Amino acid sequence: MILVGQTWSGDFPTSVPIQPPSGFGDTFVVKLPTVAPAISSVLNGASFQAGIQAGSWAMIEGVNLANTTRIWTSADFTGADLPTSLSGVSVTIDGAPAFVYYISPTQINVQAPSDSTLGNVQVVVDNNGALSAPATVVLQKYTPAFFMVPGTNYAIASRLPNYAPAGAPSAPANPGDTLVLWATGFGPTTPTAPAGVEVSGAPATATLPTVTVGGMQVQVIGSGLTTGSAGLYQITIQLPANVPTGTVAVQASTGGAQTQAGVTLFIG
Repeated sequence: MILVGQTWSGDFPTSVPIQPPSGFGDTFVVKLPTVAPAISSVLNGASFQAGIQAGSWAMIEGVNLANTTRIWTSADFTGADLPTSLSGVSVTIDGAPAFVYYISPTQINVQAPSDSTLGNVQVVVDNNGALSAPATVVLQKYTPAFFMVPGTNYAIASRLPNYAPAGAPSAPANPGDTLVLWATGFGPTTPTAPAGVEVSGAPATATLPTVTVGGMQVQVIGSGLTTGSAGLYQITIQLPANVPTGTVAVQASTGGAQTQAGVTLFIG
């Protein structure tokens, strides 16, 4: 609470209760303007590198992007439709609303909207009516990238048939395992899956990627979007019996684009 005539120090909140001097009646609230957000980068949400794909996950970094920190909840959905705004924060990419999963003052994670444009497009953040200057990002047809265990270079992977975690030193994968690698940006699917709606069925990618583990090409059993997800691809591979062991590189290629370098699996 701020008394009239009192000096405020520190960061301004978005609204401040004001206590008038004695005899002036009840406490009232003065709404303070939101400082305009500023975007520093727009990156692939898995590789953290430049370039995004329509329908893929993107990470926006900057300052004053939101006034709170949270992820979406079931209350933010309308049926199977993903939210385009959280706590007054929204994003447009090439003029169309993106689908907002996570907000914080310095980072926003969104699913890019469906878009046939390729090349430079503009990204704008709206923080409760305060708009950022447009930031430019390259929209590409393929931007494949593997999600990694936070704080490591190990790919997030699951062992079939029970989807148990595998591929890190705490839970090694084994030669002969069937693994699911979780990813984004692996391109169009058949049938098409529009952005902003939870995926029904498991539409396969139009192009089957090639995958190498430890420099050895492995069998790709399937590649497509995950049922009930949004923009989350699962790439299912079979590790051969003679696959290299230890910490080994894993990389995929599709549509002339490759996943980020440095992603690994641990094979026991």
